[in-house]
Amino acid sequence: MQAVKKAFRAVFKLLEWFAILCMVVMVAVVFIEVVKRYIFKQGFSWSQEVSTTMMVWFAFIGIAIGVLEKIHMSIEMFTAKLPRRVVAWIDSVDYLLIAAFGVLMIVFGVQIMQVTKNATLPATKLPSAVLYIILPLSGALVLLNGLIVAFRRDQAVLEKTEEQTDA
Repeated sequence: MQAVKKAFRAVFKLLEWFAILCMVVMVAVVFIEVVKRYIFKQGFSWSQEVSTTMMVWFAFIGIAIGVLEKIHMSIEMFTAKLPRRVVAWIDSVDYLLIAAFGVLMIVFGVQIMQVTKNATLPATKLPSAVLYIILPLSGALVLLNGLIVAFRRDQAVLEKTEEQTDA
């Protein structure tokens, strides 16, 4: 079980670093494009496609990370007065519904990729499915993370191992 937790933590950390990389690439491309366009009066033809792809990928990875870390917005006004056990049950049902949404992301993400696989992005000439590949991937992560939180295993997954705390 420790090996599974360690592997999941490694994948989770890799996801966070990939999200950071997407944000850095997006900011760098947009910054360079602004400088080129307003100072040199010319720009790159591919900058909008690359920055849009990075923004979409960053957002969908953020959704998956937010599910596991429970950082998405929630309204607690209705559950604040309820007993703790009822709130725990409602939270579990909530995360099971989020996991079901992950399944929908997978199903419809694959469908969108199938529809767009023959189309290409105009500037980069990449298949349009590249933009949408993050949908089923993040859907799988939302499904997994939703189930982990629904069955209250998130603290075990997110807690640091002894090696991590010693380093």
